[in-house]
Amino acid sequence: MENRTSEVLLSAIEEHILPGTTVMSDCWSSYQCLSDEGFVHPTVNHSMHFVDPDTGAHTQSIEGTWRAIKRGLNGTNHVKGPFDSYMAAYMWKRKNSTAESRMESLLDMIKEVYPPRSKDKRKLKKKNGTK
Repeated sequence: MENRTSEVLLSAIEEHILPGTTVMSDCWSSYQCLSDEGFVHPTVNHSMHFVDPDTGAHTQSIEGTWRAIKRGLNGTNHVKGPFDSYMAAYMWKRKNSTAESRMESLLDMIKEVYPPRSKDKRKLKKKNGTK
């Protein structure tokens, strides 16, 4: 997001994240309103720790995920355009990590859109001379 004021970030967070959700972040000032807005908001001060020793709060998981997504974007460090498609492709590849599971998943998606016809319907169509 280009505009990272607390108002803009809070609006985006409220649009996509349910109240009561735990949102871990660093101690950046724009995130400090999250607790007041109904989010559980543990923080980590990166100038002192990677993981907060008292709460266990960290941002390593999302930072690692973000790094992996960017790695697949042909060497760019900035994402412009259809971010949702980048995220969807990353999530699908992560869920289907082998060629076999990717093929099986692809076939399942095709079957969902184009369900196989039942044998009875095919027999009836052959009997009536239709395709």
